[in-house]
Amino acid sequence: MFATTFLGHQGWLFRTDKAAVIVDPLLVEDFGGIHALDYRVFPPRQWTPEAFPKLDAIVLSHEHDDHFDIPSLAKLHRDIPVYLSARSSTAGRAILEQMGFTVHALVPGVSVRWGDLELTPFTGDHVGVNCGDEWDTLPFLVRSTEGHGSFFSMVDITITQAHVEWAAAKAMRPGLVSWTNNALDWSHMADYLKERVEGTQQCFMNMGVGHKLIEQTWGTPVGMVMCAGGFSFTGDKAWLNERVFCVDNDAVCKLIGNVYKKEKFWTGVPGQTFTLKANKLASVDERAPWLATLPRAEWPTRGRGGGTPRDFAPATGTTAHDDAALRSGLAELAGAMVGGTLFRGLSSILATECEGKQPTFAFVLRTAGDVLTLAYDMSSCAFVPGSGEYVAGIECYASDLAAVLAGDMGPIALTFGRARLWNHLRGRLAFDPFSELNRVSHPLRKPASYLRTYERIWAKHHDVMPSLGRG
Repeated sequence: MFATTFLGHQGWLFRTDKAAVIVDPLLVEDFGGIHALDYRVFPPRQWTPEAFPKLDAIVLSHEHDDHFDIPSLAKLHRDIPVYLSARSSTAGRAILEQMGFTVHALVPGVSVRWGDLELTPFTGDHVGVNCGDEWDTLPFLVRSTEGHGSFFSMVDITITQAHVEWAAAKAMRPGLVSWTNNALDWSHMADYLKERVEGTQQCFMNMGVGHKLIEQTWGTPVGMVMCAGGFSFTGDKAWLNERVFCVDNDAVCKLIGNVYKKEKFWTGVPGQTFTLKANKLASVDERAPWLATLPRAEWPTRGRGGGTPRDFAPATGTTAHDDAALRSGLAELAGAMVGGTLFRGLSSILATECEGKQPTFAFVLRTAGDVLTLAYDMSSCAFVPGSGEYVAGIECYASDLAAVLAGDMGPIALTFGRARLWNHLRGRLAFDPFSELNRVSHPLRKPASYLRTYERIWAKHHDVMPSLGRG
């Protein structure tokens, strides 16, 4: 027997008759503390913790806090070994050890076995494909060594021919395959971005391409399960639920099911459990003894209702900022940009294309009592005081930008209703300031800063009694 239970978002629990392993667990409803966003798991869940199974290991595919959630980890017994992506930062390992866990490196290509359950981590193609800031993310294959079935997930990485070949080398036939839906609509941040009305169709097409690659290289999957995007917003950010989620997962599964009529496609919901025997689907249960999805009538509304954007408050909770720290962080950003995508884009602009606007981008920063404009000056490799109009820019709070540059918050803190962008050269300039910010504010760039952030979060949950994972 080989079984997997969907926890929500991208979390999974795998079981055989001899072992059980949890991957990327979100065991609390609210998460996203590293970005000061406080997402809530969607669809909402109902737990029966006394029925939670005994675990042999905890696997963390990477360090993003929708996979590496400290409040969730605080609920797990410390005698359960943790396997953390070997590509993650020293900060991730350090906080886990501070919490009392024994930490092992999850090394790409090196299989780990617990009883008759084996997990093989892979790695992303970070040369041929732009995987964003998923530098430490490890796709993985879990399988029953007794041949009952397997599960393959790319996590947040783009699938390639090599990934399928690696998986096929470990399992003769594909079992369950997870398909990640990370598509979001960012038009609420900028007037120049069109609303993503085609998101569902695009997701269907991308899933079809991935399915064809798997089928041609490896074989027909036992089934495919859509996951990710498993969060919603509450309170003054609830309007985002009507703006950012541009894909209807149920519709995607129906579309691809109409193409491959003999195959199975599911939208994962928490508690849903798939059981395989001899690599055939034996059963699909809509709930586990310890986890279920609440009735659909209790789900928060998500969709394309046209939620009206609101003015935004600072993620840090304050409009005051340390100007010296802000300038120091911007100096580091200016240097890191040289040779990057935005740098090359700005270098390619003709003055005559700018229609009188300055051919660079600027930060327009809200402060306690004024607005501060700092423009990128390529010649001096610096951000300098500016005025007038620029071809592109981002408006946010100076306090938030300073915190991101210092590594006290992740750049995602500036995305969901916390900033506004403009770009007058949309067809010519790929303006993505968040990719640039990721290069200077990432656990791999600032491990000491992120460790301080992790420690602040851990301090709030230090008194949580470990109650899960040891039966």
